[in-house]
Amino acid sequence: MNRRLPNLNQLRAFEAAARHLSFKSAAEELHVTHAAISHQIKALEEDLGRPLFHRLTRKVELAPDAAAFAQSLGISFDRIAEAAALVRDARAEGVIRISAVPAFGYRFVLPRLGQFREAFPKIEVEIELHAGLADLGGEGFDAALRYGAGTWPGLDGMLIFRDLLAPMASPALLAGRPLPLGDDEIAALPYAVSPGANRDWRRWFRARGRENPARPQPIALENRAVVLDYLLSGAGAALADLRFVAIELAAGHLVQLHPETVSGTNGTFLVWPKASVADPRIAAFGTWLKQEVDALNAP
Repeated sequence: MNRRLPNLNQLRAFEAAARHLSFKSAAEELHVTHAAISHQIKALEEDLGRPLFHRLTRKVELAPDAAAFAQSLGISFDRIAEAAALVRDARAEGVIRISAVPAFGYRFVLPRLGQFREAFPKIEVEIELHAGLADLGGEGFDAALRYGAGTWPGLDGMLIFRDLLAPMASPALLAGRPLPLGDDEIAALPYAVSPGANRDWRRWFRARGRENPARPQPIALENRAVVLDYLLSGAGAALADLRFVAIELAAGHLVQLHPETVSGTNGTFLVWPKASVADPRIAAFGTWLKQEVDALNAP
């Protein structure tokens, strides 16, 4: 049968952009530039003879019928991935050692590791928790879960999830004030930042239509785990990833000050030494972990 299929890279770019409603986020997921995503989608629109997006000033919207097209592509890509996984699984077995920072390892990976073992009984994952960056070349690790912007020389990687940030605080800080707080109320609160968070705050206020509101001097902390301790102490506010603080939100130890969210500068990545062919065990673990995150994001 002669199949006239559009270019696969163009389809991948469109499906990712439609899922995120963002060319930038699609570029981050596919590890290409924003311009490359825009070019691929424009070429696909020319091939199909119709626009797929309405390009607005600060966002994009799907054109009529494009959402159904994107959904069909997503299902098709899932089936392709599942078929490829069956081939990989034939040699995906043995032990892999993965380093992870304690905050993410304890809160997300270790509680779910039994589910991975059920799905991949031939792969044994050893998670070792390290506060610093493990040397993947000299400490016997096959891969690592790292938090940051995704730029580590000499490593390949897979984005597990980009931070989805909202302003958080302990209820004790609010002294009974009703939620959501107004922009000026949030700007007036004492707050802490981890590396990169000042840029995230600027983007959050920009999403609210505000540019650099007057704020107190922030407290600079070394990482998001320390920021979480700061939040729980009731000392001030901070931007926090919704998934990272899900336990505290559910228990009522933290509250979301406003429903506005922004994609963060940082994210969680599974990384490994550069290789011509990815280790199928690492690929299986990364794909599974990303699916776990996607399940959390599902409505």
